[in-house]
Amino acid sequence: MAVLAAPQLQQEAEAGGLYERDFYSWAVEQGEALKRRDLNALDWDNLIEEIEGLALSQRNEWVTYCARAIQHLMKIQYWDHADKGGLEHWEAEVMIFRQHMAMLIAGNPGMKGRYAEMFANAWKLGRSMAVKSFQEYDRKYRPGGGELPYRNWRRLFPEECPYRLEHVTAFDPKTAREPREDVWPPAAAGILNDRLGRNYPILTDSAWSRA
Repeated sequence: MAVLAAPQLQQEAEAGGLYERDFYSWAVEQGEALKRRDLNALDWDNLIEEIEGLALSQRNEWVTYCARAIQHLMKIQYWDHADKGGLEHWEAEVMIFRQHMAMLIAGNPGMKGRYAEMFANAWKLGRSMAVKSFQEYDRKYRPGGGELPYRNWRRLFPEECPYRLEHVTAFDPKTAREPREDVWPPAAAGILNDRLGRNYPILTDSAWSRA
């Protein structure tokens, strides 16, 4: 392990202190040090943390969009008071979230190797978001003038994700090309077909497995 000289230790300590006091100035200073290739002036620990944080923020952004898509798919599938306008709105929202997911993967293809982890996290978040949405809907549309108990959506929803990754994203995970408008989880496709007159295929496997 290399032993740092006293001046270098002082530089790193000063950089670390600036990171806590004034992040903007720290970032500018570190950028200048990188341009000069001045390794001694770099605040290594905080730089590593920030760079790793950038990667994590991209993954978290994808997870959030995927969770929102799952939340809206669950609204389509489970909310029995949804009218035509509500279903059309949720359908359109899912398509928007899919576009964001595809763009994030296109700009960060290295995330393709994290699909399993990201999708599992998206399901947990999306399910939790759906529970809150349905609790709010129950308070608004509660039958019987408030005499009946609230439904326990946390228990009613499945613990394990009922959706395939490809059915939620609507793009081939290997290529992450433009999402297809005709790809939906079977339960959601059936409801949209019946209540909105759509003609979505009822998929039993990946839309790309037969390609």
